[in-house]
Amino acid sequence: MTRTLPAVGAVRRWLVLTVVLLCFLPAAMDVTILTITVPTLAHELHASPTELLWTVDVYSLLMVGLVLVSGPLGDRIGHKRLLLAGLAVFGVASALCATASGPLALIGARAALAVGAAMIIPATLALIRQTFGDGRDHAVAIGAWSAVAAGASALGPVAGGFLLLHFWWGSIFLVNLPVVALAVPAVALLLRNEVESERQPWEATSPLLSIVGFLGCAYAIIAFTHDDVAVAEVALPGALGLTALVLFVRRQQRSAHPMLDLSLFRLPALRAGVVASVLPVLVMVGFELQLVQYLQFAEGLSAEAAALYLIPMPVAAMVAGPAGGLILSRTGPRMGVPAGLLLAASGYVLVASGTVVPLGLALIGFGQGLVQMVASNLIMATAPSAQAGAAAGIESVSYEAGAGLGIAVFGTVTTVIYRLLLPPGTSSSPLQAGASQETARALTDAFHTVTWLAAALTLVTIFLATPKAAAAHAPAEGA
Repeated sequence: MTRTLPAVGAVRRWLVLTVVLLCFLPAAMDVTILTITVPTLAHELHASPTELLWTVDVYSLLMVGLVLVSGPLGDRIGHKRLLLAGLAVFGVASALCATASGPLALIGARAALAVGAAMIIPATLALIRQTFGDGRDHAVAIGAWSAVAAGASALGPVAGGFLLLHFWWGSIFLVNLPVVALAVPAVALLLRNEVESERQPWEATSPLLSIVGFLGCAYAIIAFTHDDVAVAEVALPGALGLTALVLFVRRQQRSAHPMLDLSLFRLPALRAGVVASVLPVLVMVGFELQLVQYLQFAEGLSAEAAALYLIPMPVAAMVAGPAGGLILSRTGPRMGVPAGLLLAASGYVLVASGTVVPLGLALIGFGQGLVQMVASNLIMATAPSAQAGAAAGIESVSYEAGAGLGIAVFGTVTTVIYRLLLPPGTSSSPLQAGASQETARALTDAFHTVTWLAAALTLVTIFLATPKAAAAHAPAEGA
């Protein structure tokens, strides 16, 4: 049975959505806002390339495990309370990030930021489900949420570039504080708190296994960026990570009260939504990190000039969500995934070939926004209402796993290709070598190679997700 907040009128529901999206915006933007500050952080904090990669990536990787705790927690204490707690932690952690004195301190503060975001993101999804139920308005609301998810990821480097134009690097975190200051009283006054009648027991092993698993796998991937990497440096953390993930899955399957309810994956539409969420996010976030580094290291653009260059992506992504929500609320999700992925793949091809790059970025943004909207709607609308928190946890895990692995995979692949293309005797670090002709050429060729890889992975996703999505929707259409 569909459950909504008591006596929520039409106007109030859209006010709730506005407040929820305001809370979600900074948490989503912080996935990518650091990417454009890489040269600045390297200079100001004397950070190595590996430290920079971890600074960007630790936020998403930690959230993969943390949302397993926070999603069900919202079902127990109410998603309003979870959201308020998340905003408080997020605000304090933002201040800590802005005042970090070195790369290790910044990585630690980013980890604390992930704790707050891990409470905010699933709470926003669950509150939308509680407020809008399963009808047409829910599809539109999820479209708006997805527009913020895709748009904020693309907008992060743009916002970071403009802040660096006028302020020091810490401003990219302090900008979160006014948003938190506005959101806390709005949430306290406007939203109602609901607690599920069935309270599940708690255990810390599952989220710990998830965190160890993803961090271990990410470390094994990022280790390839180290100079003279040893086999053990890749094999040991990789084996630890894979073992932890296997143990995590087995624990969820055997538990009477799993942190991540894998039984929901029996629903074809939900499985399709997860595939359509993980892989496109992995590709876009990984591509965007390499794009901003290419623009600054190879093309010599300033942070603000690179930000201007990126604008077509967030604009198109934010348009795609609401537009797609209105269209697909009438036509169903059958065509949403392939249409969005084809648009995004076309955009990657245009960027890789160096032709009509602004149009390519716009196609990537619009395609990603459309796919994210459909994926989120499939995940949240398919799960039973009483499991809104669990479904929100799956959606959050999917998004953050894709973002975290995308940064690790694309960052590592680009670094490996770049080193292979460098002439013998040339410095292997663009941070140290500056904009020499050799490093610029190698970085350009590496960037174009991984962009072709992005196009290929996006096309493969069509075959992995679309048939499932179409089959899942067929019974509903015939009902």
